[in-house]
Amino acid sequence: MMNYRFFIICLLVVMLFCVSGASAAEVKIATGHTFIKRVFDPIRSAFRDKTGIDIVILFNDPVPALNELEKGHADAAGASLTLENWLELAKKAAVPVEKTAAYTSFIPVFEKSMITVNKSNKVGMLSKEQLKGIFTGRIQNWKDVGGDDAPILVVWPTVSSGALIIFKARIMDNEPVTNAIYDVESMADVPEAISASPEAIGIVTGTALEAGLKEVAPAIERPLTLVYKGKPSPNLQRLLDFIKDEGKSYIK
Repeated sequence: MMNYRFFIICLLVVMLFCVSGASAAEVKIATGHTFIKRVFDPIRSAFRDKTGIDIVILFNDPVPALNELEKGHADAAGASLTLENWLELAKKAAVPVEKTAAYTSFIPVFEKSMITVNKSNKVGMLSKEQLKGIFTGRIQNWKDVGGDDAPILVVWPTVSSGALIIFKARIMDNEPVTNAIYDVESMADVPEAISASPEAIGIVTGTALEAGLKEVAPAIERPLTLVYKGKPSPNLQRLLDFIKDEGKSYIK
């Protein structure tokens, strides 16, 4: 009898744990590396401690992230693009989106895209035309832009991002990137790849350069845009309120 009662008690405890875990409060955001690094990772713990709500990330490129919002899989989507540019990209990708007025956007912070090389590279500041030539593959040796006689290694992430999209639009005039690239998985992997390769060049996001890198062009500033449709869910509203208030102290 004692064993039977112990079994029942254990079963009830397990069921209670499962129910409480399944009903944990959460807010789902479809976004990529830059938003995670600059906004959500810094506030995640403080926001959960204050509200009991977990921030769940649906990791995606900008267009698929917006599609997650459209399908109702996410409470909001985030990308380092203006809303107008974002919707234009989605339309080109045949993702069904509505007019701009159907969305509410909020910009918690601005981000810099820095065109960087290995610190040992002797090359100086590069012009837009030189950068365009490098990233399209028309310029393939550093000596052609004032550097040493060495092949240029373009570091380019496989996962797209707002930083890459804006760089292609402003610097490359939307021409395709060279096929001869050193491909890394995401923007998070670019700094390490450049630091390890004296011939490398790539785009790094953030507020300050890491050791081993140097800038070769003025930084490109862009907004980190969080977007949602209609009235925000209660959990999303609490997240927005947190970011606009005490969350500011965590977002650098």
